[in-house]
Amino acid sequence: MKTGDVLTNEFLIRYDMSTERLLIYRLKNGKPESDVPISLRLSTLKEMGKDPASKWVGETLLLLIPSVREKLFDLPKEPTSARE
Repeated sequence: MKTGDVLTNEFLIRYDMSTERLLIYRLKNGKPESDVPISLRLSTLKEMGKDPASKWVGETLLLLIPSVREKLFDLPKEPTSARE
């Protein structure tokens, strides 16, 4: 998956209790664009600890928003071909 395939300004975030995963869907026109979300296992987050896991999830979400990538993290809004 290329970086440009996940960047967006709109997300649906859902916790799936049966698989114990945090699911992040990219939305387009208010609907999930794909059936394949970004998936974060609760066990991975627990291993990190609550503070680092919270920071990591927050930063991950911020990095998925093109304008925030550019203005907060000094990264290009759109990835260059070398970064894809």
